[in-house]
Amino acid sequence: MTDQVETHESNTEFGPSHRPKKWIAQEIESLDPEVDYERIWKLTMTYHIDDFLMNLVYTLGIPAFTQPPNGSIMMGEITRKAADYGQKRADDTLQHFWAWFEYGPSDLRARGSVEHVNRIHEALSKRLPGTFPARDVIYTSAWIGVAYHRLRLAAGLPGFTEKQKIATQRYWAAVGRIFWSEDGYVTNYPESFDAMLKFVEEYEAEPWEQVESGRLLSQAINEQFYDAYFPGALRALGEQIVLSLQIPSIRKLMQMGDPDPAAQKLILKGLGVYLALVEDVLPDPTLSTPERARLEKVRPAQHIDPPSSPLRCPVSSAARSEAVAAPAGAGTNGTSKGKKS
Repeated sequence: MTDQVETHESNTEFGPSHRPKKWIAQEIESLDPEVDYERIWKLTMTYHIDDFLMNLVYTLGIPAFTQPPNGSIMMGEITRKAADYGQKRADDTLQHFWAWFEYGPSDLRARGSVEHVNRIHEALSKRLPGTFPARDVIYTSAWIGVAYHRLRLAAGLPGFTEKQKIATQRYWAAVGRIFWSEDGYVTNYPESFDAMLKFVEEYEAEPWEQVESGRLLSQAINEQFYDAYFPGALRALGEQIVLSLQIPSIRKLMQMGDPDPAAQKLILKGLGVYLALVEDVLPDPTLSTPERARLEKVRPAQHIDPPSSPLRCPVSSAARSEAVAAPAGAGTNGTSKGKKS
């Protein structure tokens, strides 16, 4: 899939040939989040976010996404890819994340990637019904949407700007409308960034059942992170990073243990210094992380183009644009069954 809906990126004033040293925040503030939400999300999540931070998002995210027992049973006991082929499982997921973040839900490359994930989830739901309800799909996408904001706050930095918040909600509401769930396609998405945060926090406050599959899956996910970035004698540091950044309720649910308080304080301080350095002091990169990866002689595994599936209902570019621009609160039950062709 190479066709794509026209974006507003070419209309921005900060082209590569005349960008100032710190151009990313300036461009974000120059854009309209109601229209340019894909561009704002790309600027927020693909320039200063590198492979390490994206893997960290995956490492913190999978235990969050599998709080309901069916999730960890599916990943940890039925498919077992995360346990048996941890790095491959991480790369496969991150390939999709990078495509979604770079291209946005109006682009057929991202839509084909989402459709591939949809078909996998639909097939797996037949093996364990109840694993992919709309509520869990909303939580997963909302968690991804607010994750970097929450991480910045934990590190003592300001969260997203108002424009980033608006763009984040518009972006993930649009993605939600092309995500499959067992209840249909998600249409009644949280109507604001604050509503996304509230949804995430209320979901995490649920008294989810503690199961052994959750502990084993989280352990496998964490091991992948340690092996990739903190091998050997560095493992203890990797463990403290994960424990320091994972929220307490998920640490408890997945039986991870707690961070050393002194180590957590240092890790959060160090993360804040690092993010402030790359975002506020050093020159902004002229190319995004995936663009830089494509220039490497051997492309990193998490930047290989993800598998793509044909869309079920071919529509015109105009119809695609109209669907993506639909109001976030459309629908009465939060889902639309959608017609298969």
